[in-house]
Amino acid sequence: MPASPPVPPLGSKRDPRPPITVCAEDYDALAALVAHPSAAPGQALLAVELERAAVVEGALAANRVRLGSQVDYHDLDRDRTRTIRLCLPHEASIDEHRVSVTAPVGAALLGLKPGQRFSWAEAGGRVRSIKVLAVRNEG
Repeated sequence: MPASPPVPPLGSKRDPRPPITVCAEDYDALAALVAHPSAAPGQALLAVELERAAVVEGALAANRVRLGSQVDYHDLDRDRTRTIRLCLPHEASIDEHRVSVTAPVGAALLGLKPGQRFSWAEAGGRVRSIKVLAVRNEG
């Protein structure tokens, strides 16, 4: 499998990250999470994503990933498709396919919509890439 291209520095003009949108309610809950440092591997990525997110009052578009969303995504590096529900850390469960927003893939999915891709560097320097296929939100 070919190596993934390096990810340009955050905020650079070559930064390939797609724009993201979060609702004010999720933003407040997530900002409180990142305000308290933890060992969660995706917490730093979540903090960066919150800094660049467009925050909207009221309802978010039905196709945007938010807390509670069920998401189908394709892991481009491992060539597999997964379905997960994005949740807060205390709700996470591997057996029930609930992924914490403080896990790297959870932080990467936040605010995306179908068709968008996101890449990030893991702690060891390996680049991961995903593509959102579908988003389902209740209500």
